[in-house]
Amino acid sequence: MASATVTSVGDRFLGVDRRTIGPSLLVLALAVWMGVVLPLVDGRTSYRHEIHEGAVVAVADGITLVPASGWNLASGTLVGHSRSPVGATARTELVEGSVHFTVQAAPFSGTASALLTRVDQIDADLNHAKGAAVSTTDRYGVTTTQGTVGVAEDFVGVSRQGSVVAFVLPSPAASGGPAGRPTREGVEVVVAGPKGTISRHRDQIVAMIRSVRTAS
Repeated sequence: MASATVTSVGDRFLGVDRRTIGPSLLVLALAVWMGVVLPLVDGRTSYRHEIHEGAVVAVADGITLVPASGWNLASGTLVGHSRSPVGATARTELVEGSVHFTVQAAPFSGTASALLTRVDQIDADLNHAKGAAVSTTDRYGVTTTQGTVGVAEDFVGVSRQGSVVAFVLPSPAASGGPAGRPTREGVEVVVAGPKGTISRHRDQIVAMIRSVRTAS
């Protein structure tokens, strides 16, 4: 028997389910950053916030990542270096020369595969508008050192290449979502840089992606 899902009027704004606004903004921001902003930024940009050994990035409330020593923090917060708490929605950018490692987090109730699919759909529209040819690999699994399994895919454009990785983690700071369901965080990692440059930093990139963890 088919079932129907009913959304109350109070959960909608301008005809849109309020619960989908946050996740939609997350994937849209990531797609715009990867498809429009990154190609306009080159390695000549200088950053002064160099990462030192032992530093930890606050990706979102209760979720962290260990950045590679020597990279630069272009935006975001290091654990213990901010007077204001990091919320459930946050963005971090790490830079090493012309390679950009961007992490975006926001509440997300779906799976890692669903999150990556939504990013792909929006980014495909951006690429069509730009007329840019981008080749994407099949998806593959990525497991963090904490045991969280995510979904990733690699992409190659005319002059840039990189990877997109999606994780969905429990939010340790949340008391619970609608109808008693625990709130989860969607974490999207976008790594991009000129062809050839990515491979020289591959070990550091993989280590940073696998270091994503939630407080136990």
